[in-house]
Amino acid sequence: MENDFARRGRRNEMKLKWIVMAVTFVLGFSGVIVAQSPDFTQVTSPFQDEFEYSVNTDLRPGVEVDGVRWARFGVHTKEGKEIVADKEIPVTVELDFVNQESSGARILVIVLFEDQHGTPLDRIECNPVRANAERRKESVQKFKLAGNVLLAARKVYLFCEVER
Repeated sequence: MENDFARRGRRNEMKLKWIVMAVTFVLGFSGVIVAQSPDFTQVTSPFQDEFEYSVNTDLRPGVEVDGVRWARFGVHTKEGKEIVADKEIPVTVELDFVNQESSGARILVIVLFEDQHGTPLDRIECNPVRANAERRKESVQKFKLAGNVLLAARKVYLFCEVER
């Protein structure tokens, strides 16, 4: 009887250790997620602002435009593709949004590339992105830009309009 009682105690002790480890893991993991989620500044539509930017990097605008969080913006050349000044270079414009509202949204993004002094170089108007209610939406759109624009670009002026 005493032996059986001791075995049950050890089993309960093992279960308790597993529960403590699981709870610790979940709390630790959720802390990492919270620490990594950026803060979003709420702004009205349309949003416009200038950002320091270099091609082949990702920018986190960190704004919530009328309930749509703009999580990521990037202009990327094909991996390993050299940028030649006097040629048209294929690029992708990558956009990442999270619609926080219970209704769908149509999102229009226009990008103005600027040199280090803020002088306009070129402009891209992306196709409108449709983000369903309470969903994340990633969009990858293809364009061609002059190599000299990609080489000189140091800033982007971003325009974002949300329609419901």
